[in-house]
Amino acid sequence: VVSMHKVLLLLAALFALSQTCRGEDVVEVTKPEACKVLTTENFEHLTQASTGATTGDWFVKFYAPWCGHCKRLVEPWEELAQQMKEERANGEAHVVIAKVDATVERYLAERFEIRGFPTLLFFSQGKMYSYNGPRTVEAFAAFAKGGFKEGSGEPVPLGANEMPLPQKLMKMVVKPLEKDMQQIWKLHKLAFFVAGGGFFLLGLIVGCCLSPSGRKKDKKA
Repeated sequence: VVSMHKVLLLLAALFALSQTCRGEDVVEVTKPEACKVLTTENFEHLTQASTGATTGDWFVKFYAPWCGHCKRLVEPWEELAQQMKEERANGEAHVVIAKVDATVERYLAERFEIRGFPTLLFFSQGKMYSYNGPRTVEAFAAFAKGGFKEGSGEPVPLGANEMPLPQKLMKMVVKPLEKDMQQIWKLHKLAFFVAGGGFFLLGLIVGCCLSPSGRKKDKKA
């Protein structure tokens, strides 16, 4: 009887413990991040960065998960995001804080020519401003709420997805060819002249073949 009594007490204790654990799981709530996560798919739709539309100003952190400086910036950046979120709710500011994992979103990293981590870019009314000041919440907030205007900024670059077709072809074909020719000129000036002469002759031959006079001669023959 004593042994059965101990068994019953043990089962009761285990049952109470399981109910306590279940209660803790129910009470625990994960607080959502105030910092927006931007990807290749949603970047232009949310920010309207290149058009300067009225979605507000955006302060974006481009980071790499393995970067030590980026890891130290996680808490200050989230604190800034929470502060700006509260100020937007109160009508005191119109700045959205966001982040981009540049190791995943390669398209965005190439579009904005990200070369180091973290890179902090501020987007406002179709212009882009680089932040190079102290990495504190106070300094970030001051920059976001007007300090960026002290710089001249530059037009927001278009990615291949945002470009019209002629500009896209220029980027895909002409620009790489131009870089190749510059490299040839730098390393082998003689080869540059040979290649340039070859392209010139090829252009003349194609032009003659396509010209009306060239076609007439072919018909007479």
